[in-house]
Amino acid sequence: MTTTNHLRRSRRTPPPVVRTAVVLWAVWLVVGVVSTVVVSVSGSGLTGFGGALAIVLSFVVWALVAAATFLVLRGSAVARIVLVAIAALRAVLSISDGGLSTALILLSVVAAVLLFLPSARPFFRRAEGAEPSRASRPADPDHPRD
Repeated sequence: MTTTNHLRRSRRTPPPVVRTAVVLWAVWLVVGVVSTVVVSVSGSGLTGFGGALAIVLSFVVWALVAAATFLVLRGSAVARIVLVAIAALRAVLSISDGGLSTALILLSVVAAVLLFLPSARPFFRRAEGAEPSRASRPADPDHPRD
């Protein structure tokens, strides 16, 4: 049974450093998706099954980045690690490309660092008074278990 207290619980507001990092991740995401679309439309050396698979995997990764970016706004510590891991992998795969790739690597490094600054860390910690799980809650005669 849902209580009104449960519905009234407000979400924590992300600190400015986290909001800035999310904007940088969003820019990184948009540029990456546009780049993937341009490569897929132009066919820049990606032909056959391998090329199609590479494009599909790129869009899956970008979808994961989009989901993780939204979850970071909700305070997910796992999502910020996922973003950093994807950015690191992308950096390793495109480090020799130069130009736009280098700019995107720098952008992702700045965004990643912002998420781990001391002013951002408390936002990603679980709330001290987190509600206990159903199994560990004492029986409440007014609220039967489902």
